[in-house]
Amino acid sequence: MADWGLGNYELTAAELEPVSERVVAMANPHRDETLLDIACGTGNAAILAARFRASVTGLDQAPRLIEVAGRRADADGLDISFVVGDAVSLPFPDASFDVAVSVFGMIFASDPERAFAEMVRVMRPNGRAFVTVWLPSGAIDALVGVFIRFVNAATGEQPPDPRIRWHDKDAVRQMADARGATVNFHDGELQFTAGSPQDYLDRNLQNHPMSV
Repeated sequence: MADWGLGNYELTAAELEPVSERVVAMANPHRDETLLDIACGTGNAAILAARFRASVTGLDQAPRLIEVAGRRADADGLDISFVVGDAVSLPFPDASFDVAVSVFGMIFASDPERAFAEMVRVMRPNGRAFVTVWLPSGAIDALVGVFIRFVNAATGEQPPDPRIRWHDKDAVRQMADARGATVNFHDGELQFTAGSPQDYLDRNLQNHPMSV
């Protein structure tokens, strides 16, 4: 499991901000609602949601990223509660939030099914949650696949087989059904830019927590 406080995740977070914008727009949090950003990183979604005047809490395992998120919120004059914690054991009572979001965060939990159950547990009846996942296609997926193969060869270790393949709609639907939740799927694309493929690889090797 990567320590997401390593390196300079802020660069990746900036690339992912368009996804947070779409997610928060879809969530459309109201002024009197409470929203939880699970694995919030540097606070992209939490900060956008706070601008909707919702009451926002952001949670992440990495203390350094929580500090970054807090500084960003303070700079924008936003009142957001940022908490260090794990998605598989959310430190909140049952039925605490109207809305939950997780932008490429909860999917990296050590126990995805437990993290999903925890998200449902802290949601109020008729609450809504928005979780983004990576699909196994495209240039970035191919790059990550090569990277993982070489790391495995160098270390002699194999990554654990995930309990949930988040791109498998049937698996996600079954997980939701088991907890009384209804799931809908929305597709989208995210573009990454760099001077060249080599520039992009070098930047991530130097800065991305998983590479570090």
